[in-house]
Amino acid sequence: MASGQIHIAILNPGVGITPLRLRGWLQKEAAAINKRANPGDGAILRLFLTKKLRYGLPARKLDAILQALTERYPAILRIETQLVEAPLTPEEMEEQTRIANVHLEKFRQRAEEYARRKQAEALENTRPAPIQWHNLKSALD
Repeated sequence: MASGQIHIAILNPGVGITPLRLRGWLQKEAAAINKRANPGDGAILRLFLTKKLRYGLPARKLDAILQALTERYPAILRIETQLVEAPLTPEEMEEQTRIANVHLEKFRQRAEEYARRKQAEALENTRPAPIQWHNLKSALD
């Protein structure tokens, strides 16, 4: 995972997605995201659920669906859900994409700082190799 990339995917079920169709739609979207990911990449899904979808399924059922996605598709690291009044408009999707890009940039900066700090700690804790002197005689002596 250290050499891969992190992606944030924004999932916006349309008005045609009912609580009964949500599982299949999510599996199709998750499979597509997992297929696009390179080895070592990870994806965070941001799922925008309308009240109809969120409350149309029992909480345990929705949790089971989301848990199954993270277990089945290794590229999916986490699924974040957000409750909305209606499916996002194209303008709202663009705004969410901008927000996701800001979050990715902050994450990248924190990851770089962490890597620098760990490298500095490793250099501090590394002892120099001892010099070993040998009294070897050459064939010319």
